[in-house]
Amino acid sequence: MKKRIAIATLGCKTNTFESACIAAAFGDDYCYVPFDQEADVYIVNTCTVTGRTDFKSRNLIRKVIQRKEANPDVKVAVTGCFAQLNPEEVRALGEVDLIVDNQHKYQIPEYLSGLEHQFAPASQAQSFPPPKYAVEQMPENSRAFQKIQDGCGLFCAYCAISHARGPSRSAKMQDVIEQAKCFVANGYQEIVLVGVNLALYRDGEEGLAELVARLKQIEGLNILRLSSLEPFYVTDKLIDELADSSVVAPHFHFPLQSGSDAILKAMGRPYLSANFSSLIHKVVAQIPNAAIGLDVIVGFPGETEEDFQATRSLIDSLPLAYLHVFPFSKRPHTKAYDLPDQIPKSIKKARVTNLLQLSQAKTKAYTQKLLDNQVTLRGVVEVSGAEGSEILSDHYIRAMTAEQFPLGTLLDLTPTNIRNDKILCDVN
Repeated sequence: MKKRIAIATLGCKTNTFESACIAAAFGDDYCYVPFDQEADVYIVNTCTVTGRTDFKSRNLIRKVIQRKEANPDVKVAVTGCFAQLNPEEVRALGEVDLIVDNQHKYQIPEYLSGLEHQFAPASQAQSFPPPKYAVEQMPENSRAFQKIQDGCGLFCAYCAISHARGPSRSAKMQDVIEQAKCFVANGYQEIVLVGVNLALYRDGEEGLAELVARLKQIEGLNILRLSSLEPFYVTDKLIDELADSSVVAPHFHFPLQSGSDAILKAMGRPYLSANFSSLIHKVVAQIPNAAIGLDVIVGFPGETEEDFQATRSLIDSLPLAYLHVFPFSKRPHTKAYDLPDQIPKSIKKARVTNLLQLSQAKTKAYTQKLLDNQVTLRGVVEVSGAEGSEILSDHYIRAMTAEQFPLGTLLDLTPTNIRNDKILCDVN
């Protein structure tokens, strides 16, 4: 009988891919089960991007420790960015068998095998090799997330991830191509390219634009989506490559963080609001129905009402589909941790609410535009049940059909109506 492995993944899509790598590394002697089921091995792949994700990471670790207390034969491993930066805090939560840094997370099966007669916590030294590829399935996902880059050397004042992930490095382009072909061969219709700073992808003299050009040629790959792109690394060549294909999803996400030049400077962001605005308009000029999303941080230390209004004004002026809004969260190891003029929680909460209301208006207007223009949507089925099928479309709007289709089915859709935050569609 096969042993059971369960993995809880917090945070970014890079972590999602890495969890799939860990599951694959266990081989045929193990089967994957959902995290809420009984398992022989529990792995928590943590995140530390905000205080909230630290809280979630600690809670999940406590839960698996309780399962180990109930059944001492259970093995528990903790990895990811929270474990990378806070191994002693993880150890203080209770008995875990293994604490593994980001470099060594793919070796968790080997380490656990070595612990059959040695039940002691272990923490590996920090270093940052290129990512590895050997994944055929993405457990519990209808779309494939493929990591092509890791690390970031920007050290923005608010961000701990540069400390947790190390400097930028990329997978070899041929390895990326082969992994993508593997996903397609295993039935995945959509691949999402992910990384800590995706736009920094580089293999020798070739960058993300050249990689996208090669991936678009893979037979059977119907949707290629890019995750978040740092705006100052997006080149005209990359925009041209993204615009020149029906395979590339017209959905692009950029971390704006602030619309105030003063706050951008304090954050260590190497651009001005005018540069950001120019980029967004350039993308939409070449891809008219593109869904553009932004990350925004409110309440950075020293952010005045005038700074916040500059952010809102910039966002209001841009052709956007949605916002992801975060209150500033003090992260240990970062430059902003001890800055003066910290903003009260009540003000941060009010500013988050303000921008979320703007986001709702932007999403509503964008969805209406897709309906009015009868834009054909494409996507894979992620949920199927009595009410029909739900699809995350290539335009990043959730679509619904009345018919039930198997998970992972690729559909071409014509919008017919809007219900709440979803667009109702007929299948072409």
